[in-house]
Amino acid sequence: MRDAAGTRPRGRRSAAAALLLVVAVTACDEHDGDEGPADVVSAAVRVEATGCRARPSVGAGSFLGDELVLTVAHVVAGSDDVRITLSDGSSSTASVVAIDRDKDLAVLAVEAEASPLPVGRARPGDRGDFVVWRDEAPVTNPFEIITYVDINASNIDHDGSGLRKGFQIDAQVDNGDSGSVLVHRGEAVGVVFARSTGDGGRAWATDIREAVPLLDEAADRAAVDVGRCVG
Repeated sequence: MRDAAGTRPRGRRSAAAALLLVVAVTACDEHDGDEGPADVVSAAVRVEATGCRARPSVGAGSFLGDELVLTVAHVVAGSDDVRITLSDGSSSTASVVAIDRDKDLAVLAVEAEASPLPVGRARPGDRGDFVVWRDEAPVTNPFEIITYVDINASNIDHDGSGLRKGFQIDAQVDNGDSGSVLVHRGEAVGVVFARSTGDGGRAWATDIREAVPLLDEAADRAAVDVGRCVG
């Protein structure tokens, strides 16, 4: 699914960038990786949503609250059923308890034990890891923040756009990696939502602080309307 977004580095004029949302409808491609820090991996989940296509939509996420998982909206929008797989291989049902279709963020309520990541902040030059799923197992990928930008991206319904703070990152991002949470020094700092269509080694992530109001909204864990499927 292709999209176009304008990005504006802080203190500079606007610039255009091509984005490719990275949602998969099958299991992820094979990829080798090393196990990362225990807190990064243990907080990570694989997200699988059914109801919009013949095969499930697949993404990722991480615990950012007590039994609350942050992921991206375009993976779970329109879904009838959502399941998550934890880093230990166990699985659980999940319900969407908050969704922002403009900023492409969603929060899931999951009855599972996991230590949530604290919310932090990062700046250009910072490095860290994010968890992706290969052969249905969690592995870590490194990233480096290239720029901190204002991202003017189309919403997931392609009927408007929304401004969000975020990052361009140097990282290898593949189909099914949307929702992976960037972790720098043990803190969640961003959420991967797209890769660059012009450079296979670059991707885009939303600043984690954009998700704080949504996490607060999800505190009562009441299921919300997930809306229509993404086209």
